[in-house]
Amino acid sequence: MAVITHLKRSSLNAILQDYSVGELQDFSPASQGIENTNYFIRTSAGQPPGSPATTEFVLTVIEDDRLAQRRLMVQILDRCYEYGLPVAPAVRARNGGAISEFQEKAVILSPRLDGNHVVAATSGQCGAIGRFLARMHLATQSLEAEDFPYIRDSDWIESNSADVAKHLPVDERTLLKSTAGSIVAALARKDVRALPRGIIHGDLFRDNALFNEYGLTGIVDFHHCSHGFWLYDLAVAVNDWCRTRDTLDQRRTYELLREYNAIRQLTSEEYWFFPIFLLYAAVAFWLSRLSIAVRDDLPLGYPTKDPKELERVVRRHDSHPFRVHEIALAN
Repeated sequence: MAVITHLKRSSLNAILQDYSVGELQDFSPASQGIENTNYFIRTSAGQPPGSPATTEFVLTVIEDDRLAQRRLMVQILDRCYEYGLPVAPAVRARNGGAISEFQEKAVILSPRLDGNHVVAATSGQCGAIGRFLARMHLATQSLEAEDFPYIRDSDWIESNSADVAKHLPVDERTLLKSTAGSIVAALARKDVRALPRGIIHGDLFRDNALFNEYGLTGIVDFHHCSHGFWLYDLAVAVNDWCRTRDTLDQRRTYELLREYNAIRQLTSEEYWFFPIFLLYAAVAFWLSRLSIAVRDDLPLGYPTKDPKELERVVRRHDSHPFRVHEIALAN
């Protein structure tokens, strides 16, 4: 989460007039993330009956125009909440809507979840992430999402690779061309296209999960939710939660996959293609960070993340593919 649109107290008060959550008491900008504006706010009263009781909220100003996809996100959060998953459903405004508007931008108000972000994940925390993903995938599988395919597909990989390549030194350009080509070729295969799909979180990094001393308390930032490969969702999480520097830790990786597999059993084909999906996830986020890093038209202080971190992961997966055997998750 981050701040791109800066809001004053008067602006926040104007937004809160649309909700039955009391008067604004305090607020502070959130500092993490790079895509949307987020403020932590505290009010004088809780939510209407039937909603989670709280006086602390996260107010998100959506910094893009994908309103239809935001409506899907609201449906996903509602469904996950109904199934008892630790998510924050959108607070309904006085008119019953889940998305309001401020200065021609979409605004969502959500309860603030308890817990803290994880710096160094334990095996138990990785297992909790695996369980969450499996439960989310199954809970949302009946929602209609085919009209919202995951944006970072083959066309996106090819287009963004071409855009950033000219800004890279020769060794990085060569790595990007090779790995992007491998991913595009894999995604064109019939057996890959037949892999299980459904709604995915798409961005389950450590900074999008909250834990306390008892366990997982919240998953946030569903703005990348779309229709995609469930295996990709796993790969994104494994690349961040189970990694030490640029190398996956076998124990944590197996724990995350084992807990997922206990709820939604992986297919033989998913085991086979897991290494290329780890590479796919790493390249996608490397490209995402590169596409911001190479721009010279962004305002001073615009939030960014280091592409080098993901470049190292890409190099590792490219030279040492991480394979998982079915028998390993059965024990």
